[in-house]
Amino acid sequence: MHAAALFYFREVARLGSIRRAAGQLNVAASAINRQILKLEDEFGGPLFDRFPGGMRLTVAGTLLLQHITATIEGYGRVRAAIDDLREARSGHVTIAALDSLLVDFLPRALARFGRDFPAINHTVLAAAPAEIAQMVSDGAVDIGLTFVSPLPGTVHFIAEVPAPIGVVMPVDHPLTARLSVSFDEARSYPVLDQAGPLPRGADIDADFSQFKAQLKPKITSNSIQMIRVCIELGLGIAFFTRLGFLKEIENGEIAWRPLTSPGVNALRIGMITSANREPSPPAVQLAKSLIDDLGRLNSN
Repeated sequence: MHAAALFYFREVARLGSIRRAAGQLNVAASAINRQILKLEDEFGGPLFDRFPGGMRLTVAGTLLLQHITATIEGYGRVRAAIDDLREARSGHVTIAALDSLLVDFLPRALARFGRDFPAINHTVLAAAPAEIAQMVSDGAVDIGLTFVSPLPGTVHFIAEVPAPIGVVMPVDHPLTARLSVSFDEARSYPVLDQAGPLPRGADIDADFSQFKAQLKPKITSNSIQMIRVCIELGLGIAFFTRLGFLKEIENGEIAWRPLTSPGVNALRIGMITSANREPSPPAVQLAKSLIDDLGRLNSN
């Protein structure tokens, strides 16, 4: 069916008159009538009942109008999506995330995103869990990636995945023989600790908090990269989610085992955005891409 015929048909149905539709569309009434007759010929029957005072849809005409309305609305949605995509082709997006996510997860995610949106630039900031929600709320960043915990009403989670804290260690470490590691087993070995506060979500497990407080780390550093190298050198074990060591775990360079603590195993990482501000088109596209990346982590 010709697009013009569909628009003519819709206007006649709306106004109940070919003459009024012609005036509205600034088209000759004869041209509209020809298109209506062609449609009726194509469908093999009348689409309108004709009366001296105007025209009224038949049952078949009503069905056609429903199809036309859905088609036009669908076209509008597609057009809007394409316009948004065009606007999203360039711009800048700022992300605040847990330090461990900057090591492997985010670089890979941005590399994938950059293949489709090469003109979008990014600023990526490492921040403590308690700071990330505030940075999103204040508008300092567009997207936050942090541990799931209660949030202020100005921000909300739009995606989340399980992210339990476990033991990160050399591949030849004795604890790799275990499917999971207890606190008593872990405290028997030298520990490498990351400087800074525990994630708020870890407070749900008092045993883990007490365990951390009792440790006397062999090395403490605020650099996760240094801790990673120390693990590879066999200087000790550390406690992180898998997300900071995806590449090393996949390549068999570092091992990871979950802790036996139910509270720690309940930890999740999520993506947050502002609940009060409309995100920019580039931020929308990046958020969609990161949701896909988080979903792949969850499936693995």
